[in-house]
Amino acid sequence: MITPSRDDLGPKRRVLANTRLTALVGLVVFVELLLIGITVPAIGPLLPYHVILGFALIPPLLVKLVSTSYRFARYYTRSPRYYAAGPPQPLLRVAAPLLIIATVVLIGSGVELMLKGPTAVSTQTWRGIHQASFVLWFILAAVHIVAYFPKAAYQGGRDLGLRSLGKIRFSSVRVAGSGGRILVAVAAVLFGVLLAALGYHTIAPWQHFFAQVRIGR
Repeated sequence: MITPSRDDLGPKRRVLANTRLTALVGLVVFVELLLIGITVPAIGPLLPYHVILGFALIPPLLVKLVSTSYRFARYYTRSPRYYAAGPPQPLLRVAAPLLIIATVVLIGSGVELMLKGPTAVSTQTWRGIHQASFVLWFILAAVHIVAYFPKAAYQGGRDLGLRSLGKIRFSSVRVAGSGGRILVAVAAVLFGVLLAALGYHTIAPWQHFFAQVRIGR
């Protein structure tokens, strides 16, 4: 059972708008990452899904990075309400910048691989970077998800109009602007779909490459 967080109390209440936006977009990112993860063990035959989801992930991920970076900046510039809400746990404060770097390298190297194609001179280098950054990212993302997913579900569910789901209880606090936050999350998903459509043409050379590898075996 998810219990109410202290973010519902006192001066922290105004910070909830930022928390809810981060939570909503974070849930979108979580679902897309879960689906991408399913494609990894069978990257050859599932490559189209891996690439489409990878491109679609970029806009929601950017929104989440902007939202969390805003809160980070407001806290360290000692904005009263954000400072009163307190910092993340020490381990998460250390892990967060590393996770951002690993995420940028992972997504950036993936896009670079798709744009250059399998026959480019630098492809092997970028594949190595992509694979190495995935290992680091997976470890850091696992820590991040375990730490934040309950809170994201608790806060994001309320913006979606949920009060409870079985034994799970969502926040009882209403925060103005839920429609706008939902609109931002939906817009990020739609821009992701558009980006995936624009990048779809990069899949064919890689499909041919993996087909040749299978024939070679």
